[in-house]
Amino acid sequence: MLKYLFGRRSSYLNTETIDKVQSLCRSIEDEIDRSNLHREIVQLFDRLLKSHSNKSPRSILQEHMNFSINKGLSQTHSQGVFLDYGQINKAGQLVAIYPGTIYRRHIDPLLLPSIRNRFLLARKDALIIDGRDRGLSRSIYLSCHARYPSYDKTWLSQDVFLHKNPLTLGHYINHFPSDGLPNVTYHEFDFNFNDNAYDLYRFVPNVRYTDTDMGDNDKGMPSVVLISLRPIKQGEELFSCYLNIIQGNEKS
Repeated sequence: MLKYLFGRRSSYLNTETIDKVQSLCRSIEDEIDRSNLHREIVQLFDRLLKSHSNKSPRSILQEHMNFSINKGLSQTHSQGVFLDYGQINKAGQLVAIYPGTIYRRHIDPLLLPSIRNRFLLARKDALIIDGRDRGLSRSIYLSCHARYPSYDKTWLSQDVFLHKNPLTLGHYINHFPSDGLPNVTYHEFDFNFNDNAYDLYRFVPNVRYTDTDMGDNDKGMPSVVLISLRPIKQGEELFSCYLNIIQGNEKS
């Protein structure tokens, strides 16, 4: 996983620091049970879908998973993401989803939307997610969404209380500061629901730039989720590592 960085690399990002962080991230990622993660997402989306009360999506998240996230003034940038309710009790817990348009590297035309874009996230399978919610990136997402209206576009709103999916703030999580370590890590995940649960796609905040042939390996919607690396208390800012490149072969 690699989030593109622009400008100079900070002096504290030496090889020793990067190796330490990557080792921490891999140790948690290796323990993730993808079946349980899928089940957890299905249960949350199902709760959101079946809610006919006046409860907001954030309130449903708070009741179901005992936490919620929101944007606020970051200690490293103008905006960041914070745990504004409850707590994350352990490492390996779902915390956020990275929204945006899915591009195929070297195939789809990404040059223009990539200019001065700090919201590009690369997966190991040559897919890139553009999570910028403004400018050309926003227009492209809305254009793609017109072809795939079953997916979520409410994450584009600057008002998080209008988000249909309360986890779609992964694109605003900042790189960890020099005096700390990340508390979340990126994890590749494909949303893939069966026909009986097709309505759950309305909470998926991603669209493909281009139609693809739906082979066995292309079903569903590729995405990225953020997973906790340790317990996180209410009020803490969430930090990831933009240089967490997974090396070696992917686990089967």
